[in-house]
Amino acid sequence: MITDTHAHLYFPECISIIDEILSRARDSGIRRIIVPAVDLETSKVAIELSEKYEMIYCAVGIHPGDVNKAEINVIDELNKLLEREKVVAVGETGLDYYWDTSNIEKQKSFFKIQIELAKSHKLPVIIHTRNSVDDAVEMIKENYDKDLRGQFHCFSGNKIQLNAILSMDNFYVSYCGNITYKNYADIDVIKKTPQERLLSETDSPFLPPVPYRGKKNEPSYIIHTLDKISEIKGANTDELLKSINKNVESLFFDFLPTKRNTDNAD
Repeated sequence: MITDTHAHLYFPECISIIDEILSRARDSGIRRIIVPAVDLETSKVAIELSEKYEMIYCAVGIHPGDVNKAEINVIDELNKLLEREKVVAVGETGLDYYWDTSNIEKQKSFFKIQIELAKSHKLPVIIHTRNSVDDAVEMIKENYDKDLRGQFHCFSGNKIQLNAILSMDNFYVSYCGNITYKNYADIDVIKKTPQERLLSETDSPFLPPVPYRGKKNEPSYIIHTLDKISEIKGANTDELLKSINKNVESLFFDFLPTKRNTDNAD
């Protein structure tokens, strides 16, 4: 009963063999996959995938790395797409200070607008925070109310930043396959993350876990990351999965209209 909450299955290396990828995912016990977009084009493709495959749901949004190519009128298009049946979140949005710091104000502007979209549609927001955790958390805090909830995906912050996130109800963190690498340095942050605030993701096709490092990631590899989290936390894997599944339901599916909250996955 696993959900991969973050898999970019529209990349060429994934979509070209998507039936095989989904078959392996089912065989690995994956129930659902959420495909987050990075721009308007991939938002539309993610919706198409969700309409074609029962186990796929999607998120629509503009990634901070793509805001330089976006005009503000794209928000009107996103607003329309958010009404589609299997859209369960706004994203991937957020801030990225690793690849480009020349457009920080535009990143913040698009992030703020997408936070407001999430609130108005009563959907969660999927947040990217590469080298930008403090600013992203601050923006969430500035806009925080009962209608705002979300996921800090591929979390790479420290314990202070984690505590800032945990101080807000209905916000969760997730970790990727890089936590299985020998040079991963934030084990203590994972230990401090309560099970009731954890989600499961792969960030496919990126960050494959050991023993698949160097290959393209895919949802079926998620169990290796979850096993590593269980090991780090000294937790029973089955109990961890039950907690994570409950969190996934609470964040992405419990608030959706009945027509969206139906498990039709094979």
